[in-house]
Amino acid sequence: MNRKRMLVICTLLLALSIGQSSTWGSRANAAALAPEKALQVQDNEASKDDDDLLRTLGISSDEELYDALYNGQTLADIAQAHNQDAQAIVDLQVAQLTEQLDQRLANNSITPEQYQAHKAELTQVVAKSVFGL
Repeated sequence: MNRKRMLVICTLLLALSIGQSSTWGSRANAAALAPEKALQVQDNEASKDDDDLLRTLGISSDEELYDALYNGQTLADIAQAHNQDAQAIVDLQVAQLTEQLDQRLANNSITPEQYQAHKAELTQVVAKSVFGL
């Protein structure tokens, strides 16, 4: 497996793990109040994030994204192939991950120092992932 593909996959896994940490905590808290509603709200939020990414990339399905990444394309390559702006992907992912960091800070699952450290490197890490650097 080439370095470019490994970097993209590792960064996506990092983004997913950050998202899962805050999502699981939210589900546990919300589920205590209304279990059936909590799952529906979480699914809607995840679906919206997926839709935003697919729309920004100019593609229509998760499978298309998976196949392109598996075949060694970066998110920037995918966007460019569909006449989309790769910087918009960076901006979208930074906004989504910043929102997750904000939630984790508000829930006291990370310290203010951890928040600042993650936020300081967020744009650079996402850009490297999107462009496969």
